[in-house]
Amino acid sequence: MLNINFIIKYYLYAFLLIDSLSGFIRIYLGLSNPLFNIGYWVRGPLIFLLIFYYIIKLKEKKLYIDELLAVIIFLYFIFNMFLNYWMNPSERVLFENITYILRQQFLILFLVYIRNRFPIKTKLIDKIMYINFFVLTINLLNGYFFGLGLEAYRHSGTSKGMFQGGNPVSILNLVFFSFFLLDGLFRKKILFICFSLLNGFIISSKSIFGFIIPIYFALKRRAYSINKIIFYTLSLVILFVSFSTVSGKVIELYESRFGINIKKSINAAEKVGGLYKNSILNNITSLNFRRYASLNIQFQESMDSLDKLIIGKSLAGQQIFWEKRGEFHFRHASMDFFDFLFRYGIIGSFLFFFILFWNFGYYKEELFTRDGLVYVLFFLYAFFGGHVIDSVTSGTLFYFFLGKLSQNKKIRNA
Repeated sequence: MLNINFIIKYYLYAFLLIDSLSGFIRIYLGLSNPLFNIGYWVRGPLIFLLIFYYIIKLKEKKLYIDELLAVIIFLYFIFNMFLNYWMNPSERVLFENITYILRQQFLILFLVYIRNRFPIKTKLIDKIMYINFFVLTINLLNGYFFGLGLEAYRHSGTSKGMFQGGNPVSILNLVFFSFFLLDGLFRKKILFICFSLLNGFIISSKSIFGFIIPIYFALKRRAYSINKIIFYTLSLVILFVSFSTVSGKVIELYESRFGINIKKSINAAEKVGGLYKNSILNNITSLNFRRYASLNIQFQESMDSLDKLIIGKSLAGQQIFWEKRGEFHFRHASMDFFDFLFRYGIIGSFLFFFILFWNFGYYKEELFTRDGLVYVLFFLYAFFGGHVIDSVTSGTLFYFFLGKLSQNKKIRNA
């Protein structure tokens, strides 16, 4: 059999390059057919290789429990698709769901393989992070300075490079920033940290505010060391000297880049008078109005329909639901765990969370270490944002770190 560990190692080195090349082909060659999508040609054979591998392990009765759960959830995905097709006959339920199911299942099989059968060394993690950070940064810089690729949020001066999704790019940059900031001595990673900050500005995502979390943990670590005291002092001096000269420019940049989406959301909330009777809740939700409005509407539908609550309505069913309401641009809540509930119901959500939190006891004490914080940031972003852990662009790194933290003890101690 092929050496799966070897294949996965080089996939981890190249997963952002794969998506970057796929984006280039789609944007500049105009080839949107899946036959020309490099990601399909890499991940497609890999998922079938993993499925074949686990079929063999199942026959040999050498599956770990979470691997068996991964097989069960795959069968449930297929069953869910055909059940939704039976209840709402439409070719879209089949054609749109099958590609999503295969993508999601690739990530789940990838997770359980990393967790149980893939040895991880420090040098491997470093290579994965440095290579992919280089690819991400080159994409964003090319977009910002030369206009190559796609704009992140439909207003000028932003970029997500060749990548199709803005949220995956935003969370990856935040994760890279956290990794470098908490990885050993600050001065050795200063260049990578600076590029991460520049990337955050280029993307113009609200995720820039998430940088506060790793900065807090970085400052908390050895807070009274000489290096930290020097850093605090210099930072305060620079801030004091520069504030009077650059504060106006910073406010202007915020208004023109980061503030646009927030203003649009607040304006939408004001038009309908908010979502709640409580004024404090309305002020909070108005910052991200569309997501909370979508959440409320879909929760109401799920509560009114027992079958929707238990089995969901699938990806295609969720999109059709919004299209019938006249909404063609936003066809989901864009909050990953809630969208998963709406697509696969309580049954699918239970199975999914069971796989995610398998071996939780192994890593609950590591949540605020470097690798643990990377995972926490992914999880929080997925909870409040969307297209993060079901995207192969960002999901690859999420499931890799989750697999690493929750690794089977036999692999950990190998």
